[in-house]
Amino acid sequence: MTGYKPGVIGMQLPLFITVNLINVFTLLMFLSRVKWPKVEILFGTATIILAIPAAIIGVLNLSGSSNFFLWFPAILYALWAMFALVVDYLLKIEFRNPAKPSILVPFLILFYFSISGMAAGFYRINLYLWLVSGATSLLNLYGAYYAGKHGKG
Repeated sequence: MTGYKPGVIGMQLPLFITVNLINVFTLLMFLSRVKWPKVEILFGTATIILAIPAAIIGVLNLSGSSNFFLWFPAILYALWAMFALVVDYLLKIEFRNPAKPSILVPFLILFYFSISGMAAGFYRINLYLWLVSGATSLLNLYGAYYAGKHGKG
């Protein structure tokens, strides 16, 4: 098993749970845009709220001199959440349809780099955690594709 470190798994379990919850709630958010539009805001809000544990974990991992992928993507995710909170909830700017690249591009880069970075960090800790995180990341991408295919991306 790649990089198996039993003590490190326990320490990084909150990050594992957080990134996978982000992926599951994001998948549900995308599906709800097509199937259950009234509950989309609940899943979107959950993804933003999950930035709180991500930020805390990121800061703790940074202070503990952890691997770059165990702190930077978590903090990057918190930055994405602040950006999303401002453009989606406070200013209510429509930037997805029609697309406004000046907002959409940084929005997507911050989001997908942060969650893929958090998932990638598990490769050196435990192969199974990495595979699960990779699978939920792929489901997240499928949700984005599905919503986009139905004009709700």
